[in-house]
Amino acid sequence: MNNDSKISPFGLSIMSTFLYRSFYVLGLLNLIISIAMEDTIISIIIGSIISLIFLFSYLYLNNTLKNLNIFEKINTTFPRIISCFFIVLLIICSTIIASFTLYNLSLFINYNLLNDINIVPISILLILCITYLSCKGINAVIRCSGILIFIWLFLVIISLLTLINYSNPLNLYPFFINKETSIITSSIYYSLYTIMPLFMLLIIPKEKVENNHKLNKYMITFYIINAIYLLLNTILIISILGYKFSRVLNYPEIIVLQKVSLLNFIERIEDLLSFKLMFDSFILLSVIIIYIKEGIIATFRINNNHKLILLISLIIIIISFYLHITNIKRLLPFILIILIIHLLLLIFIKNKR
Repeated sequence: MNNDSKISPFGLSIMSTFLYRSFYVLGLLNLIISIAMEDTIISIIIGSIISLIFLFSYLYLNNTLKNLNIFEKINTTFPRIISCFFIVLLIICSTIIASFTLYNLSLFINYNLLNDINIVPISILLILCITYLSCKGINAVIRCSGILIFIWLFLVIISLLTLINYSNPLNLYPFFINKETSIITSSIYYSLYTIMPLFMLLIIPKEKVENNHKLNKYMITFYIINAIYLLLNTILIISILGYKFSRVLNYPEIIVLQKVSLLNFIERIEDLLSFKLMFDSFILLSVIIIYIKEGIIATFRINNNHKLILLISLIIIIISFYLHITNIKRLLPFILIILIIHLLLLIFIKNKR
């Protein structure tokens, strides 16, 4: 990374919370409910515990070769041919994931806010905003996250205070009525999809973080806070809609937000509240573009950052229109490849020490 300014560990940890949640509204919640049904809550609890293993793997990788980003670590650890192969794989998988995120974020906006407008101009407008932010660098994305978190918290508080009256705890019962394999499968899905985006932050060498001895504590703390939020949010949605209704909806949280009103006379503010669901995908796309850029620079020694980001953004939007990936399960192979490469790097670095 060319930017020499130091990064705040607190700001970096705040940005990580958006990454943890980035797939939640784009199909992860529906996937978990469709597999686990009445055991969804149990699956999320187990999945959050499993994610801790990956979180500590991330922290270990981040603590090694602190002056290098993830791609430089790969180049240093593996022979040139193998490192190029791994980096190209990471770039391809990240591009597919970004295309999925852009397409489904556009669908979400089209469904909820702009249903009279074609998805193409929505995607173009989104990618232009994301490209602009990415060109400003990772520090700009972190600052943007710091601003969005306050808006997000405000919208979450409004939602929770209003929706709690509509919840029915009886909709959460019974527990443990499905096969153990369903609980384990959905827990693994939840773990993989929530933790994978975190590894994108390895483009930031730990040495670039000021007071980096505090980073591990902040990352663990914000992970726990975010895991609790997602668990409580899922409980609230299911307690209002029930399992069967939540399962068949594309965006169950939007249906829940339609019940929100302010002071019992300001109605239909779900459009405003739904913005909190878009922040996560917006931040994820910005981080992925910078991640891909760093991978290309490390492999092909290209240094024209702005033109490279424009090219990456163009490729992402073209692929998103071509593939039309809406089923989140189709991302699983790409997520697994990203995680496996990072874990292989961790193993090789550990063995070299």
